Amino acid sequence: MGWTVTDDVEVFRRATADHLRAHRVACTVVLTIVERLRMPGAAAEDGPPELAWWDGDGGAVIARTPPHRPVVSAMSPAAAAAWAAAQPCPERVLGPADTVEHLARAWGATTEPVVTERLHRLERLRPPVDPPPTRRAVAGDADLLWSWLLEFHHEATPDDPVPPRAAMDAAVAEGRAVVALAGGEPVAYASASPVMLGTVRIGPVYTRPAHRGNGHGAAVAAAAARHARERGADEVLLFTDLDNPTSNALYARLGFVGVTDIVDARLVPAST
Repeated sequence: MGWTVTDDVEVFRRATADHLRAHRVACTVVLTIVERLRMPGAAAEDGPPELAWWDGDGGAVIARTPPHRPVVSAMSPAAAAAWAAAQPCPERVLGPADTVEHLARAWGATTEPVVTERLHRLERLRPPVDPPPTRRAVAGDADLLWSWLLEFHHEATPDDPVPPRAAMDAAVAEGRAVVALAGGEPVAYASASPVMLGTVRIGPVYTRPAHRGNGHGAAVAAAAARHARERGADEVLLFTDLDNPTSNALYARLGFVGVTDIVDARLVPAST
């Protein structure tokens, strides 16, 4: 019983297949990391990935692609203590709040939440009435959507590394990105992941500031959810910032219900 660590995504995928399948909703971020590492030509941005699994009580997984923070699944206090005993304390960690607290205590650190998010799953799609027009993004939209992704990044997660463009380009090429139109021109977009063990996660959903409040975000989110179901997803997921009541109310109206909360937290060693 213990942790196994690898930088080989296929080794990790085979070893964790049963756990990820059983916890496919809660482990959506780990599934996304695995999917991106398996993309043709994928390379670590700042070193090889760190992929780990716990074969003890309840199981658990951890995935980190430098320079990003580690993403941890739910785990027992014993698993958290064993991981902390073998690994240095990172500056930040993303995972269920109780697991983050278990890890922090094991490292002798305190937590400073950066953002707390809620994972939602689509129960029954309730599309908006008379929404703005939408269409799938096409290759000619790619540069525009990349600039919007950077805008979203600087607005929502300015302290995080800039996301790689390859994932967004793949979403456009594979028909997983949707734009909303005003006067025939794109003003908002939503992107969705590939189907991963029957799940799809929508995000980001972004509307240019001048066009907010006109239903474009709801329109692209609903269209992306509908397309995900058409591609075979039986679970459609997304995250919201709990400090953003507007987006939480929007997705509730569309038929999303909360599943679990996760925290992105800084870890502050007691000695500092």
